[in-house]
Amino acid sequence: MGSDENEEELLRTVALENARSILRARQRAQRELLAAKEALERRTQELAGSLAMLRATLEATFDGIIVIDRAGTVTGFNERYLRLWRIPRELIDAREHQRVLQVCAQQFADPAGYLARVRDISLTSPPESADVLELADGRVYEQLSRIQYVDGRDAGRVWSVRDITERKLAEAQLRDQREWFQVTLASIGDAVITTDTAGRITFLNSVAEAMTGWTAQEAQQLPLERIFNIINEQTRAPVEHPIGKVLRGGSIVGLANHTALIARDGTEISIEDSAAPIRDSRGHIVGAVMVFHDVTARRLAEAALREADRRKDEFLATLAHELRNPLAPIRQAALISKAPAATEAQKRWSHEVIDRQVQHMSLLLDDLLDISRVTRGTLSLRRQPTDLGSVIDAAVETARPMIDARRHTLTVRRTSEPVRFSADPLRVAQVLSNLLTNAAKYTEPGGQIRLGAHRSGGEVSITVADSGIGISAETLPRVFDMFAQVKPSGDRSEGGLGIGLALAKGLVELHGGWIEAHSAGLGRGSEFTVHFPETAEPQPPGPQPDAAPTTPAAAGLRILIAEDNPDSAETLAQLLRLEGHEVMVVHDGPAALAALTQYLPQVALLDIGLPHLDGYEVARRLRERHPDRPIRLIAITGWGQENDKRRALTAGFDHHLTKPVDFARLTELLRS
Repeated sequence: MGSDENEEELLRTVALENARSILRARQRAQRELLAAKEALERRTQELAGSLAMLRATLEATFDGIIVIDRAGTVTGFNERYLRLWRIPRELIDAREHQRVLQVCAQQFADPAGYLARVRDISLTSPPESADVLELADGRVYEQLSRIQYVDGRDAGRVWSVRDITERKLAEAQLRDQREWFQVTLASIGDAVITTDTAGRITFLNSVAEAMTGWTAQEAQQLPLERIFNIINEQTRAPVEHPIGKVLRGGSIVGLANHTALIARDGTEISIEDSAAPIRDSRGHIVGAVMVFHDVTARRLAEAALREADRRKDEFLATLAHELRNPLAPIRQAALISKAPAATEAQKRWSHEVIDRQVQHMSLLLDDLLDISRVTRGTLSLRRQPTDLGSVIDAAVETARPMIDARRHTLTVRRTSEPVRFSADPLRVAQVLSNLLTNAAKYTEPGGQIRLGAHRSGGEVSITVADSGIGISAETLPRVFDMFAQVKPSGDRSEGGLGIGLALAKGLVELHGGWIEAHSAGLGRGSEFTVHFPETAEPQPPGPQPDAAPTTPAAAGLRILIAEDNPDSAETLAQLLRLEGHEVMVVHDGPAALAALTQYLPQVALLDIGLPHLDGYEVARRLRERHPDRPIRLIAITGWGQENDKRRALTAGFDHHLTKPVDFARLTELLRS
């Protein structure tokens, strides 16, 4: 084979190989193209799925969303955005954001303000923005925006809007409720504390702050036991707070008694408290609330009432004792007086006993009436220039029988010169005799009693001191209280109503003065000092005593006694008959009125409490029917207050006498 043939063969071989290479390359390219096509189809399907998912997500979200590119063209949105802003479909299809904004802006009370805000965000292009929009019809939207980045560059902005109207309304209601809650708790008079389920403080109102000594801020999340430290007032033992019981049992715990709160500064406050669970909408306990208030004043008042009640009972028991004491000798003296074997001396002695004991009972009743008048402010003083020595003598004379009976030594130290001051001499003597009688009563037989007086700095001071049983430090502050007893309540050997010192204090204060008591303790004697101003503003004069007898009248008056108590009426009638008077006795109002017309008495002693027709009415009818008839009407009654006297005079009586009738006083009236 020649060279030419070899060369041709070589060329054919090369060409064949090239064709094969081209075929292989083409086949490879076809395969790659097919793979790329398949990959593109897969990516297209994936992108379509992603876009469908994105669209579904956009439509499912609660937010309205719109996407705007940098040229202001709408590139995406969801249906909720259209509904929230009430945008027509054809408008959004135009893809012009400015036209969309104009529709949105018309829904605001200030459209320009809304557009200016959107424009500012677009110009400044912050990465994110957030606004709360209040529409004209009351809707409230929350609008957010964020830059949309594509391949790291700003491609526009995504806007989202959400309707938060209901949430804002709920928040407003919650704020209103919280404010109402705060104002209510701040304005009520009770203290309020709330806790969580662990018993830690969540709230204190201002009253609770004041009572505990902790502020609400200081107390936050502290254990309740640290803030609300309570004990039993009687046992002093710690007490479990009611919130603990509420959190355990889930029920309301009622008011607790005898509980005291120990405040932050150690102050003790008597309280009443109650607690209840706080539940959520599902009924689960989320905390507890406790309400408590200060009852210190009420507890003290209750204790004072109990003490006053005890002293009242003691007073009534003592009064019964004091009234029974003179009744026994009166009854025995009456038996002696009517005994057939009694001598004239024994009868005279029995009469003296009866007279003395009746006088004692009269003084007792006078004290009761006087303390009543002082307490009610109806006792009037009869002020006049008063000699100090004279009132001391009168007081000593009154107290002398008690002093002598107990064999005491009385020392009286007077001023070196006469002292005169403005006072009611009868009442000053009554004060001093009360102090002397007390000193004699509460000093063991054979004791020492001293009375001293002096004048200094426009004041007259009189002191009564004794060597008696003394007064304890606990009793001394209450010694002038009504019904107070100097001796222990169980010891009534010397009796006493417990009104003498209270009466003395009232009478001294009516004069503008004051009284004080001192004692070194039990068994070490007592000392009482009264201080009277030497001069004082005169009080309006009280009722004046009836006129003294002037011209004696002939004996043998015709007298009518109208009294429903037969014994009282007959004994008085007998006394008057012994004086030479003619006496008629009746026992009720109609009989008295008839006797006044038929018997024609010169004097009528009428009991006020007559049956069927009282004494006031009898006197009134007599004066109306016989206005010119010269008859003296005298009221006899157990009621001796000033208004009783005024009422009697208004009804037509000439005089008013209280029971038991002072026969000497009655005799003076009959002679006048």
